Amino acid sequence: MLAKKIALGIGLAIIFPMMIHYGVSTFCPAPKWSDYTVQGQYDPLLTPEQKHQKQVEQQQKQELRKAAEKRFEQHLFVVAVPLGLAAILFGAFLRVQSIGTGLMFGGIITICDGYVNYWSELADWMRFLSLLAAFLVLLFVGYKKIEKKEIVTAKV
Repeated sequence: MLAKKIALGIGLAIIFPMMIHYGVSTFCPAPKWSDYTVQGQYDPLLTPEQKHQKQVEQQQKQELRKAAEKRFEQHLFVVAVPLGLAAILFGAFLRVQSIGTGLMFGGIITICDGYVNYWSELADWMRFLSLLAAFLVLLFVGYKKIEKKEIVTAKV
């Protein structure tokens, strides 16, 4: 039975962040590299003018790709961080330990996914406030749920 509980927790910890990531991708697709490349750019038969034109086209497409990546990363951050925090809180208060633990780990991984992709675009104050919120949620969960259980168990 313990193995099933562990499998369930690990499964939730893996599936939850993937679900959030691909849920965001469904409504704001991540850019595909192939959509932003110019074919035939390195053809040796091109004239210098044609090569230059292809290079200009490629630079324009790269700028469009960067803008699309930034838009996707912003959407992922805005969705992943709050849902990750909610999963941690929800998981902490569930009575079924394997599900709660899986949601808590999944929430932490989801938050990390949101941060990793958008970290370079965040202002320092936004990094601080969002990390402070995550830190406070973890402290709250640790104090209200985990520490109190250990204190009650120790007294009995």
